[in-house]
Amino acid sequence: MIDPKKIDLPDFLVTWYGAPTTSATPLPDSCDWLPDPLKEWHTLTSRWEKRITFTTTMIPPERIKIAEDGKAIFMVDATGDWRWCIDPDDPDGVFDAERYEPWDRNPEQLTEFLVHNTVREVVYGAAVRLRALAVPEETLTEILAPMEHVAFGAWEWPAPGYRIHMGGAVLAETVKAESGPGWDVEVVTSEFHRVAHLERMTEVHWRRQAA
Repeated sequence: MIDPKKIDLPDFLVTWYGAPTTSATPLPDSCDWLPDPLKEWHTLTSRWEKRITFTTTMIPPERIKIAEDGKAIFMVDATGDWRWCIDPDDPDGVFDAERYEPWDRNPEQLTEFLVHNTVREVVYGAAVRLRALAVPEETLTEILAPMEHVAFGAWEWPAPGYRIHMGGAVLAETVKAESGPGWDVEVVTSEFHRVAHLERMTEVHWRRQAA
């Protein structure tokens, strides 16, 4: 099992997006109040001109504002229905909720949360993506054999119970099938030869998906 604290985010970004293409963009002084992990994430990712998030949107740090409830939303999902916020009085914490629902504390601290989201977004933006539905347990074990489960905290969004697995430049996301037994599996990489063996598994119907 991989400890999320052992994931070096700069190295991870280089693995999936290549070397940085520009200098880091400094944040304006108006962002000084933001928690350090959030400022560091924006500064780090500004070095890549490529898109980093796909199913979530990080609000530009200069536009993050404290609302009447004392919370400040820093990320939303693609539909705007799910939101994540920080609390200046609890700078290490993350809170999330669907729109119009009360805030719940996320099980992860902000630093781990940002790593989790960055890793997970690769699943939806990688150049090579293979997806299979209702994969039997024993076949799933074979698929994931070269990888390790990443011990991220459990999120309610986008689907409770999903897991992320990592092995070099290959990632996999698994979640219980929506109907019936088995697992829905998505395996991604930047180069097809790393996962070509999976398409030779006759018991699995893989579908290639474009980023």
